[in-house]
Amino acid sequence: MKDSQHSTSHLKVNSATSRRLSDKLSQNEDIIEMILEDHKPLKQLIKIMKNTDKDLSDREDAFAEFAPLLICHAKPEEETLYTFMKSVENTRSDGFEGDVEHGLADQMVEEIMRTDDEDLWSARVKVLAELVEHHIEEEENSLLPDFKKNSNPQDRQILANKFLKLKTHFLQLGGEETPHEANLKKSDLHH
Repeated sequence: MKDSQHSTSHLKVNSATSRRLSDKLSQNEDIIEMILEDHKPLKQLIKIMKNTDKDLSDREDAFAEFAPLLICHAKPEEETLYTFMKSVENTRSDGFEGDVEHGLADQMVEEIMRTDDEDLWSARVKVLAELVEHHIEEEENSLLPDFKKNSNPQDRQILANKFLKLKTHFLQLGGEETPHEANLKKSDLHH
């Protein structure tokens, strides 16, 4: 197993990436479209992580890319979409369910990063991939369409702007480990 297996690759944000994200803040973005766009690379990496016929090094590389992408997507989604959904009666239970599933994925990422045994590592990565795959499918087929019915475009645009600010923040943290909310200055992120 590679020595680098214990930590994910450092996700660097260059100035062009930061500018691109900042430019989107002024556009009429919809949080639903942003979430769907974030899912695309995650789904590609899930295919590799689930495929136990692939070389271990390929699966390690996929996980090293997947973990920071997942964190930089999930944390902003929790702080924006799920927080909003939990405040609306028709979407409240879906918001809590999404939070719980994100918590399970966080735990799995932490466990995988501490795993030395190749077979156990492989099993945990496959379970994480299947968990996130199921979560994405539920979001795309049920949660997001329901949310769209129970929200207005202005709210989705406000949430999109918050999502982008938070995502930029998490990208700058580097995604090396699960960032803990206690380390965030929430007042800096919610303006």
